[in-house]
Amino acid sequence: EAYDLYLRGLAASHDPGPNKQAVAMLERAVMLDPHYAPAWEELGLRYYYDSNYSDGGEEAFQRSNTAYEQALGLDPNRMMAAGQLIDNRVERGELPKAYQQAQELVRRRPESAQAHYTLAYVLLYAGMLEESARQCETALAADPGNYLFRSCAWTFLELGKTDRVLEFEQLDAGSEFAGFVTVNRLLRDGKLDEVREAVKKVPMNARDHRELLQACLQPNAGARLDRIAGQTESAVLAEPDPEKWYQHGAIMAFCGKQDIALRMIGRAIQQNYCAYSALQADPLLRRLRSVPEFNKLLTAADDCQSGLRSTP
Repeated sequence: EAYDLYLRGLAASHDPGPNKQAVAMLERAVMLDPHYAPAWEELGLRYYYDSNYSDGGEEAFQRSNTAYEQALGLDPNRMMAAGQLIDNRVERGELPKAYQQAQELVRRRPESAQAHYTLAYVLLYAGMLEESARQCETALAADPGNYLFRSCAWTFLELGKTDRVLEFEQLDAGSEFAGFVTVNRLLRDGKLDEVREAVKKVPMNARDHRELLQACLQPNAGARLDRIAGQTESAVLAEPDPEKWYQHGAIMAFCGKQDIALRMIGRAIQQNYCAYSALQADPLLRRLRSVPEFNKLLTAADDCQSGLRSTP
């Protein structure tokens, strides 16, 4: 029964509702067979999704760490658990440690697509987007179709290389994650009519802030946009992952909310989402680059990276 529950949990969609069902199945599986490392590994991933894309919060995030550690305790060669544990650390600002661990993972397992993806993800936080892109391509070439690599879409979005986004976006086609990436890709391409249609498919939730995009794209939104932008800033900065601060800060910049954009991106950099390459390449920041305070962001981003340059 435990193995059957594991397989059913493995096959479930990654969207919030089905993912909660997967969590329940996998919790039952590890209760029936606490020595089965793959079930602990998948449970760690499902807890992570519950934390990041649903209402699981920090409790689910910490359960994710515990499940990955349990999987590695049973089988140190579980590469997804090893890589995702590093990714979890970088999302909580532990960039220097994650950078060192991700490099070591690639040195130890150079043939592993998961190892290269892990390094790509950490490099995204480090603001080293060109190297992140190379690691993403290496991972995808070694394991085509692995939906975990969908997050590489953000590397190419921030580089403005939207022609490469679609392949990573389609790794999890039809998901809420892919829908939000679609909006961001079209936004960076300047296809505003298509953005307006794509936004309609984004769920109304506390994560994607569809209402901000709709107000931003509405002519003469004025006071309504001001109100929604302020609410969105408060809500996003209350989340623990600085990547989200950057993502929505970039949208604020596109919407002309430059003061909010400066604050959100500045906070992201302070929390070790260095964004150095993105500040220079992301199409959404085109207007922000003309603001005098922008140079302060560049300096802060350079300082953010400085501790990594001496990392072996």
